Amino acid sequence: MQDMTFIIDPERSLAEIWETLGGVGIAMEAACAFPRLEGRTVHIVLNDGDADRGEAALRNAGFPPLDRRDVLIHEIDIVPGELGRLARRIAEAGAKIYIMYMATGNRVVIGADDLEKAAAAL
Repeated sequence: MQDMTFIIDPERSLAEIWETLGGVGIAMEAACAFPRLEGRTVHIVLNDGDADRGEAALRNAGFPPLDRRDVLIHEIDIVPGELGRLARRIAEAGAKIYIMYMATGNRVVIGADDLEKAAAAL
């Protein structure tokens, strides 16, 4: 899976990102957006097979990604403490999480400095 990070100007709509991807037949696995002093930071996750085509479409629409990284998506149980247990297993495997957010369904996006160790811990 590929996580792409964007900074969106205040006058642009997030709908433009989702519409651009939908227009080329790409469904996102996960997305999140949060405010910053000016605009928003946006993360999207695409399947590896869609990532190059999605990035090209978004660049053409004026949304060049700041960053693109491999991430894991892992199904979790929605119970108290589950994210803590998951993060602890990854830490004990020797990887450091740099990003984590919820995906569609009961899944979580995980970016870590060592994805092999993180994947082995899952």
